[in-house]
Amino acid sequence: MIKLPALATIRQNSSPFKSLLFQDTIMNKTTEKPKGKGLLSQHPFWLGKYCLLNIIIFAIGSITIIYWDNPFKSVSFWWILSLIPLFLNRFRFIAGGSILLAAIALIYYWTEISWLYLLFLPAAIYIGHLTAVCIHNAVHNNFKPVWINPVIGELCALQQISAGFPVFRLVHNQHHAYSDDPIKDPHPPKGYSFWQFVDNSRALITNRLTAIYLENWGDSEKSRNTWKIQTGLLLCMRFAKTLFIFVLLGPKLFVLLFIPSYLSNVFLFAAFNYFTHIENKDGTTDILNLDSNLYYAICNRILFGVFYHKNHHLKPKLFNPMAMQAKN
Repeated sequence: MIKLPALATIRQNSSPFKSLLFQDTIMNKTTEKPKGKGLLSQHPFWLGKYCLLNIIIFAIGSITIIYWDNPFKSVSFWWILSLIPLFLNRFRFIAGGSILLAAIALIYYWTEISWLYLLFLPAAIYIGHLTAVCIHNAVHNNFKPVWINPVIGELCALQQISAGFPVFRLVHNQHHAYSDDPIKDPHPPKGYSFWQFVDNSRALITNRLTAIYLENWGDSEKSRNTWKIQTGLLLCMRFAKTLFIFVLLGPKLFVLLFIPSYLSNVFLFAAFNYFTHIENKDGTTDILNLDSNLYYAICNRILFGVFYHKNHHLKPKLFNPMAMQAKN
């Protein structure tokens, strides 16, 4: 008896069937979703659309405030140029812009500045610290009801003149997933002095976001150009936020209270991301809980255990990581 090959074998060996299989493979490859999760894998221009929406919102807000109470009646529009360094990626530019604005404020308002502003300075610095804690908890949905977490996150992101809550959530989740990985952690402190880390933190995050985007959408000229447009829109969005805060508060409050609050936020982020991650002699790293000096102790008591960073990594759903220490 002659054995006939199975029908499936005939189909697989026939050229039309091979062609169909090949086409199906090509279709699967071309329609395959990008690797990874998060906003940068949802759409190649997701960040750009998010930035455009924010630019429109804050532009409308600024125009409305200027229409009702124009802060530029008594000051020059040159103030706008002095705002630019505040939202750039390097701390040296932020610090330089802050010094410039302080000098301008002293020149313009020396006779109007009251010592009463100093009474509000500790509160401003505290708010700058507090938004760092709140945005962390919002990422992990630690506020109830759950829907309020993005609202709190966006308000914190406004105070931080940052890329926005969705971007922070992506960056923070990457940090949890790849802590101290020199490539995948968005802000690994290894190899930097503290002030180098302060200066470079935002640039490191930008580099990691670029890598994530290219991993998802391919490292092609088209992808790089699309990403370049989006990073440009990101800077425009941060400028729109800065201008909105400026016209909302007015020059004096902006310089004397907001800028110290903003700088304190940048400092705290750098401090707990740097000092709680230490490199051992063998090249490995450890995450620490810190409560060993007065600054750490005060911050932990008034900022919900912010320097109990090891506990935060172990149980990110704890609003106050010190609670875990107390249970132990």
